Amino acid sequence: MRTLIILFIITAGLNACSKVDNINPNVPSTVNPGVVLPQVIYNTSNTLVNNAFELNNELIQYTCMNNTFTEVQRFKLQPANSNGIWGLYNRLRDLDDIIAMSDKGVGLGNYKAMARVLKVYLFSVLTDTYGDIPYRDAGKGASEQEFTPVYNSQEEVYKGMLEELAAVAGTFNASETLAYSGDPVYKGNMLRWQKFTNSLRLRLLMRASGKLASAVTDIQTMLSAPQQYPLMESNDDNFLYRYTGSLPDVYPLAPSYVRDFDFKYKSVSAFIVDSLKKFSDSRLFQYARPTNASATTSNPQYVGLPNSLPVTESANYNGGFNFQSYLGTRFQSNTEPAIWLTWSEVLFLKAEAAQRGFFTGNAETLYNDAIKASFGYWGAEFNNSYLDQAGVKYDGQLSKIYLQKFFALYFTGMEAWNEYRRTGYPLLVPGPTNANDGKVPSRIPYPLSEQSLNRVNYEDAAKRMGGDNMNHKLWWQP
Repeated sequence: MRTLIILFIITAGLNACSKVDNINPNVPSTVNPGVVLPQVIYNTSNTLVNNAFELNNELIQYTCMNNTFTEVQRFKLQPANSNGIWGLYNRLRDLDDIIAMSDKGVGLGNYKAMARVLKVYLFSVLTDTYGDIPYRDAGKGASEQEFTPVYNSQEEVYKGMLEELAAVAGTFNASETLAYSGDPVYKGNMLRWQKFTNSLRLRLLMRASGKLASAVTDIQTMLSAPQQYPLMESNDDNFLYRYTGSLPDVYPLAPSYVRDFDFKYKSVSAFIVDSLKKFSDSRLFQYARPTNASATTSNPQYVGLPNSLPVTESANYNGGFNFQSYLGTRFQSNTEPAIWLTWSEVLFLKAEAAQRGFFTGNAETLYNDAIKASFGYWGAEFNNSYLDQAGVKYDGQLSKIYLQKFFALYFTGMEAWNEYRRTGYPLLVPGPTNANDGKVPSRIPYPLSEQSLNRVNYEDAAKRMGGDNMNHKLWWQP
């Protein structure tokens, strides 16, 4: 018996010293563009939703905090507010990997084209948030050991982005399938990717139109040749990321990620509620929910909270939290889509271009169609009588286009804030406790990580940004 035990110990010891195959069977041994692309879109979508919720919606008076954490709506922006959007640089590295993989393979040109467009989209979010940013040298840490990239001027970034979009739009190959699949938005429909590319270009051209004469010329060229420059033509062309609803692929504000208690720290702003009620706009029922006190009654009430009230007044406004409207229930759904760019926005851009004389389109028709497209996307009941109201009916004033576009851009990343800084609309009145002399900030300060890891280049950029001042106007602002 003792001999058997000794033999067992010796055998066990030999097995313990033998080589173990330490490979995780659940992790792919090789990575292809079809694996990386959906992760980039998923992570970017989370960033867009989270920053709409935390930053854009409060800066632009879609929502406001009803508790003590009121810094954003009071315009007391800090470098910590930058962390989420600055993190998009990680996604840029992933997109560079897709481009590198595509160059090494055969028949992967569409992956490269998609990655190039997505890079521009990410750079646009970054530069429209901060102004001057690392652009030419960004993402070269692994390939060229460039860990302290120089910041390029926003003008240079815009010229580069517009040049890239013009170049890449014609490289999509509709006859070439995606070898590794991995397109969660358009399912490999390259015409729709081309439409997205041109639509993004139109957005950026309009933003630069007050500074670049070539931007106006390019808008004229694009809109005068729709066959050569196809744009979004229906809500089916919207660039949306549709979450599956199964963890972790769940809308970032759903209860799996944001507790109901924390979600309801935000009330819908009185500005958006009162504006929509004024026009009997049924999008209100998507954007907000009735007050708890009235939700089960025959007469549900929608009551917004004025931005930047003193904390005690916010808590007690209209009788307290049960008498204030929270965000619509759809924004706690597991499958609410993340919005990148919509057909409605494209129609508003075309309406503005027509009104400003950039091309010969019918501004009134485009404006009305843009409103209808927005109602359609949100699943809101629409009646043509809406368009006949004095405050809605088209009369050649850009201010009406801008106001309706503001209504339509709800939860579209940081776009409503971008448009406010470009157009000055809607006419917002900062609340009584605002900490910025009644001014809506023009930018967000750079993150603290840049001050420590890229200090020389940060300091150079900060000087150009008025000392990293949140009120320093961006290059494209009037």
